[in-house]
Amino acid sequence: MFKDVLAALRDRVDGAMAASLIGLYGIAIETLRGGDVPLEVLGAEFGGFIKSIRAANTELNTGDVQQFSLVTQKYIVFLSEVTPEYYILLVLGPEGNYGRARHELAKAKHLLRDELS
Repeated sequence: MFKDVLAALRDRVDGAMAASLIGLYGIAIETLRGGDVPLEVLGAEFGGFIKSIRAANTELNTGDVQQFSLVTQKYIVFLSEVTPEYYILLVLGPEGNYGRARHELAKAKHLLRDELS
């Protein structure tokens, strides 16, 4: 089931290179690779970002992190919450469709949330 949802997400987003369902600590549950995307490193780093943001949130009181994105010369990377313990990591090329990615991530997280609960 996880692989099917990730494959549909990747197929619907122009420029999608790879997708992964990861735990909070960056460990992959299911992964669809593409190109030379360093998914393990990205997963671990983004997991660290989320933990740092959660710690800062205790003082800022901004609410839970629902989605985090990073745009670089080489990648557009999204980390989107499925549950507080699981996230979708989606990597696009620099010309990827940012808006479509956000829309499809919202759909995918509901499918995966049902499976994880």
